[in-house]
This record gives sequence, C-alpha cells and structure tokens, in this order.
Amino acid sequence: MEKKQAQVKIQLLRDKIREANYAYFTQNREVVPESVRDQLKQELIALETEYPDLITTDSPTQRVGAALDSKLPKITHKNRKYSLGDAFNAEELMEFDERVKKFLKVEAVEYSCELKVDGLNITLWYEQGQLVKAVTRGDGFIGEDVTHTIRTCENLPLTLADKVDLEVSGEVFIEKDDFEKVKNRPQTSGGTETENYKNTRNLAAGSVRQLDPQAAAERHLKIYLYELGDNNLASKPSTQTELFNAFDALHLPHQPSSNFTLHENIQSVINFCDQWSNPAEREKLNYDIDGIVIKVHRLDYRERLGFTAKTAKHAMAFKFPAEEKFTKLLDVQYQVGRTGAITPVAILEPVDLAGSTVARATLHNREEIERKGVMIGDQVIIRKAGDIIPEVLEPLLDLRDGSQKPIIFPAECPECETELDLTETVARCENLSCPARHRQSLFYFANTLDIEGLGPKSIEAMLELNLVHTPADFWQLKPLDLATLPGFKLKKIENLLSALEAKKELTLAEIFTGLGIRLVGAENAKLFARYIKEHLDSPTLAQLNEFLDNFNFEALQDAFVHLDGVGEKVALAMTDYLNLKRTKKLFKDLESVGIHLHWPEEIINTDSPYNDKKFVITGTFETLSRDEIKQLVTRGGGKILSAISGNADVLICGAKAGSKLKKAQELGLAIWEEKMITGTRTSKEESSALSLF
Repeated sequence: MEKKQAQVKIQLLRDKIREANYAYFTQNREVVPESVRDQLKQELIALETEYPDLITTDSPTQRVGAALDSKLPKITHKNRKYSLGDAFNAEELMEFDERVKKFLKVEAVEYSCELKVDGLNITLWYEQGQLVKAVTRGDGFIGEDVTHTIRTCENLPLTLADKVDLEVSGEVFIEKDDFEKVKNRPQTSGGTETENYKNTRNLAAGSVRQLDPQAAAERHLKIYLYELGDNNLASKPSTQTELFNAFDALHLPHQPSSNFTLHENIQSVINFCDQWSNPAEREKLNYDIDGIVIKVHRLDYRERLGFTAKTAKHAMAFKFPAEEKFTKLLDVQYQVGRTGAITPVAILEPVDLAGSTVARATLHNREEIERKGVMIGDQVIIRKAGDIIPEVLEPLLDLRDGSQKPIIFPAECPECETELDLTETVARCENLSCPARHRQSLFYFANTLDIEGLGPKSIEAMLELNLVHTPADFWQLKPLDLATLPGFKLKKIENLLSALEAKKELTLAEIFTGLGIRLVGAENAKLFARYIKEHLDSPTLAQLNEFLDNFNFEALQDAFVHLDGVGEKVALAMTDYLNLKRTKKLFKDLESVGIHLHWPEEIINTDSPYNDKKFVITGTFETLSRDEIKQLVTRGGGKILSAISGNADVLICGAKAGSKLKKAQELGLAIWEEKMITGTRTSKEESSALSLF
C-alpha cells in the first residue's frame, strides 16, 4: 500500500476505533463486536508500524480508551493506568517471550496466567484499612468515582484485616446465574431490566455506573483483584503468587487458585491458552472470560521492563477466537454517515450467534465487497464476539446454486441522489445538505455532549416538524415545541430543557468534537481549541466569532500544520471547516442562544525548566517514551512543535537524531539530551512511569 493510501486508511481506522471505544468503554454498549474492534486495532498498528511518521498523539494506538461519562464525578488517578497488548495466536505469544528475554538478557522467564474476566476495570483506594474510593479506568489519567456502587460488591471487604494504605486494581463482574435471574425482571418503565445489556459485561458496567446504589446491589456485583499500586505493606511481595498471598491475608478477593497457574516457559503458556480456547471449557465457569492474561511472574522484572506509551511490556492478553457461523445474505443496504461515508450493511437471514440473534452485518466498504467476492443470495460466514453488528468474512462458494446476484454499489447517494465520490476506499456523499448527513450530524452532536433525553428518535421527530436545523436550535426549543413530539409529557419536557440548560457552558474542544468535523478527533480538537484560545483577546464566543470573521486562511492552516500531532490533511480539514459560511453562522447562533465557553484549568509548574519554551523532539530514547517526554514538557508549561524552525527554543535529542539535529545546530537552538530530561523528573513522576496504575 502506498503512503498516500495508507494515510487515508489510517484515519478511517482511527475514526471507527474511536467510535467503538466510546461506545464500549463509556456507554456500556458495542457498535461492533470486540473481535472486529481488535482486528481494526491490529490493522492500524500494522500500518503505523510500516509508516511510523504517520503516528499522531491522538491515535487510538497511543492512548487508552475513550471519553468519560459526565454524569459521575471525575477523579484523577494516583498513577497513570496502562492497558495490555493483545495476542491472537501462538506466534504472537512467542514474539512477546523473545522481547521479554532479550530485554532482560535471560535465557528463560517464568510466567503466570490468569483468566481474563470480562468485566469493568476498577481501582480501589484503602486508607487505614478502610475502603475510601473506587475509580473506573477512564482514559488512564482520569476516571469516574463509583465508590457508592462498588461498596455493594458482595465479595469485597469494606474494612481490611489490617490497617494498611494501599491501591489495588481488578475487574468487577456479574456471575452468569445472577445475570439470568435479573435479565427478565420487568421495569416500571416497561421492557426488561437487561434490555440494553445483553451480556454480563455490559450489565456489570451499567450497574457500576448507576446513580442509585440500590439498583447496583440488586444485581449482585462481584470483584476479583489482581494488581497492587501504592501501598505501605510491611512485607513487599516479589511475585504474583506472593501478591495473591498478601491479598488472602487482607481478605481481598482474587480468582480461585485453580484459575491461576505458573509456567516455566512460553510453550506451557501456549498450551494453557489452547486449553481455554475450547468454548466447552469456558462454559463450565460461572462468569464470562474473554481471554487469558499472561504476566512475567517476578515483580522486579516487571519494573525493569516498564511500559510503552500505552501498554505494559511485562504482560499480554491472549484473545480467544471469535465465534463464527454461516447464514444467507438476503440484501445489502447503504447507510450514510455524518461525514458522508457510505457503509454497506448486509441484511442476513437471522441466526443465533454469541448469545444473540444476528440479522445485520457490516461489509465495510466497496473494496471489501469486491475483495471478498460476496453476492446477494450467498451463504456467508459471519463472525461475532460482541453484542451488535458482526462482520461478513467470506462467501461459501461451494454452496452457490446460480441464483446469486452481484452486489451493485450505488453511484449516487441513497438519500439525496448526489453523485458519490468513489476515488477513495470509502465512497462518500459530498453534499453538505444531504438529509442523512444532516440527521447523523445532529445525532452525533447530542450523543457527544451527552444531552440526556436527546436521542435519535427525538431528533428524528424534531426534524420532521422542522423544529431544529442546526445544533444551536436545540437551545431554542420551547415547552410547546416539545409537547408536539410523540411521548413528550410534562416531566420529559422539563428534564430535556434542564439538560440543555446544564449544557450551556461548554469547552471549545467539546464543541469541535461534537460537530464531527471530518478527520478531527477529540485529541486534535483540544489542540485546535488551545491554539485558538491563545489568539483571542478574551476567551469568549464573541471574541471567537470575531476571530472566525477575520482569520487568514493560509496563515491559520500553516499554524495548524505546525501543531504537534496534526498533519496536513487534518489541518486543511479544520481550516476548511472554520472557513465555511455555515460554520461562522453556527457559532454566532451558539452565542445568541446563550452558550458560554469554559476553558479547563491547566496546572502549570512555572518553576519548571520547560516553562514558556518551545520544543521539538527527535530520535529514539532509552528510558522514556515520546508521550512521556511530551507530558513532562506540557505539564511544565512548554509547547511541542512538530518541525524545526527559528520559532523553536530547544531540540530534545535522542539516538539516531538525523537531519533535525543538524538544522537545530545551524539555527543555534539549545540541544537537550535524554539525561537532561530524566533529571528534571520528580520522584512522583518517576513512580508514575513505572506503575500499572
């Protein structure tokens, strides 16, 4: 694949992964099966490995997770939390083993294996033996305070057997028996309690995020712990076995010893993974698992191995093969997304798969249809490990009987009949006035801002009655307008208007993200918002509107390109969007309906050597990742630039620096080596860099 094609594919993958991560980690639902999400991530990793210069800080491979649910209080983690790398076969496990042994310079490594409970990751803080806080993983830096629901976990002690301070992490889950007991329990609002939580993981996650702890208590949450963070234990464990022994002494729950095994080599680990890959083995458990966690057994080895920007180097998650079945492809429908992307969706003869009835599956794009050679009327293999839409893998060619018909990809938009742009992998409707794009954009805005009561059905009804045309119109709605909508009684009207009033104070990054600007994700939105704030006389919408009316297109695009992590395509997309007449009108309308800009407080260490300096990073580093260096700089009040110029102050230089070093020397910039960076870290920052929390 050529670099230009790779760049387009990478952005499409990132957008889909972000959408899937937001749904999975924040909304407790799945827009694609987990196996498809894993596959998308692996494809993105492969492309970024092939083209490392296309890696950006906002890529899903460079960070954990997704945006937080604003309904619960936010808590900053004591230490950053990292995720696990995934392995899908024996070869990848052997590669992991080789990396570990090479780094440690040893001939053999002992590993521990634990069943990977399919639940919600939680960190607990105990002080003087008392449970004081329970926090979700969130984005790895900030999580949600869910102490009120975690206290209801039936197997979790609120008071430990010893008055110690410690931080522990584990997985909250619901056992299969309890899931069966509650899943058909009627609700007062109609329907069943687990109508939106069709598996144990989603029900557990939804229960943890309940505002009423009684609702969580009725669902019988449980927790298994497996990691230790900050602590004042008198005797420090040196292995995972000793850690579980310490948990036993404190009466902290962890997986049964029968599901925790030690292995002298990676082949033994592979055999253990093979054993549990058999669905019949997993059916014997009373809780769901979605893989095996493999860890280096010795804790001192783990500390030496450290972390990448996102994952722990001492551990891997082996993922079980996804469930597959075949069924008949009846038809293909075409969905139009908010950016005009046309997604073909396979309409299937319903089939039971992975605990639910499947009648729709994604066909991804035109190229995938052609590559797989799928036809209407085919018997097709579908794969599903999650809860919503699976993917079509391939047709069963031997079962064709001559009645099959080719899939004819449309040349025009199925909604507005505009001729489609077919020059890229994903076909696209470029009509900005397309009803489908308009509808999906409003859905996305309301969903991103988490405006309670403003769901797709409500917005559809508003569009039919011409009550809304742009996001600003949401704040123009009156009680009499809402009273004309199906299902809107007095209480629902009051709740929606209150929710809209509560959202009148927004960050500019939230607005940019909610507008769903093509190629601009949440992280880039923050970069653009920060840049614009620095160029406003006062941080208000009125000043922003003056900025939008007067900015120079070429100058702004050039400035955006030089923001760290922003490429030319993203910079052009953002500048183009801000230059549209409808964009400028929208921001004026937002001002007129009373929207106020809120700017998150940035804690800057003014005594830092980074303060008020501009940095460029080049080369490879031994002890710190690039992300960690960027965090040190930005937290210290510095700025990161992507290219060497006279505007920069310092080049942070690692090994194999290349042309940037020569240019920096010619410009007379200060050159900082890695030892100068590591010397500026505080003891707290050093401990964070070595913690799985």
